[in-house]
Amino acid sequence: MNKESQQTDTQQPDIQQTDIQRRDDRQFQADMKQLIHESENTRLAFMKKQRFRGFVSLTSIILSVLIGAGGFGWFLLVEADIVMASLCMVCAVILPIIINIWSDMPIKNYNIHYKDVFMPKMAEALGGFKFHPKRGISSKIISKTGVLPRHDIYEAEDCFIGKYNGVKVIFSEARLYNKNKNHPPVFDGIFVLLETHSKIINGHTIITADLDMVQQYADSRWNKLKTVSINSTIPDWNNFQIFSDAPENATSLICEKLQKELSEAAVTFDNSPMSTVLFREKFIFMAIPYEQDMFEASNIYIPIVTKQHTLTCKKEIEQILEIVDIFDLYRTEIQ
Repeated sequence: MNKESQQTDTQQPDIQQTDIQRRDDRQFQADMKQLIHESENTRLAFMKKQRFRGFVSLTSIILSVLIGAGGFGWFLLVEADIVMASLCMVCAVILPIIINIWSDMPIKNYNIHYKDVFMPKMAEALGGFKFHPKRGISSKIISKTGVLPRHDIYEAEDCFIGKYNGVKVIFSEARLYNKNKNHPPVFDGIFVLLETHSKIINGHTIITADLDMVQQYADSRWNKLKTVSINSTIPDWNNFQIFSDAPENATSLICEKLQKELSEAAVTFDNSPMSTVLFREKFIFMAIPYEQDMFEASNIYIPIVTKQHTLTCKKEIEQILEIVDIFDLYRTEIQ
């Protein structure tokens, strides 16, 4: 077992999920146009405040350094008072630091406003999701998947939560680190967790396009799983290798449509070597390596996210919902 130190609240959210409805591109663009207009006005207000404080800060720092240097010279050379001379230099150093912190406060407040105001509104426009900047999927759940690299630190942020066709949907940005966070993460991307209506999954099944993971785990961590061969009529959809301790159930669940949607999801996320796990009767977990930061505020001097960026986010989220639709069909067939 890996020791997991969580810097954020990564416990399973206990709030009630809201129902998600798909939005057509025209309505979504209209909603985002209004939201971006409002957010641009806010960004400009923060930017003007930061520029004013920056001018005051620069002037104050120059005066502080000149006065400090002058005081140092006077007390050292004229008064021969080394204590007062040193105090002048200390003040000349400390005051600019304090002034600089005050000057940068609008940038910090802008980033907070982006996560607390803009992102919840964007999540709502994406179909009715609830947004939580510091939440994610429970570490207890992801530790049971068998597809994550060994790690000591798990961080999650920018979490979307909702319910689509009765299926609970949670996804967030996620990073896994070894003990030293100064090193690059061993995983940087997106975690997705779906919880279906019914218990339709038997056993533990892994579907992965990560060939490095297969070479590393096939004969060790996954040695109790059997290789499952399911060939699609479309060669491009055969990018995944399948391992399961319930091959018959895996064969019945992994239809050609699921292969298609997983392949298209990988393409949507820049041809990511994603992995999907079907486990514990009704859970579907996806680990999608994806280094692009999807939901961070732009530089305060750069206009807020463009329509193209928001449409890309919408496409990525809808690709996840396509996978939900497949398992909803399974539930219907079982009933």
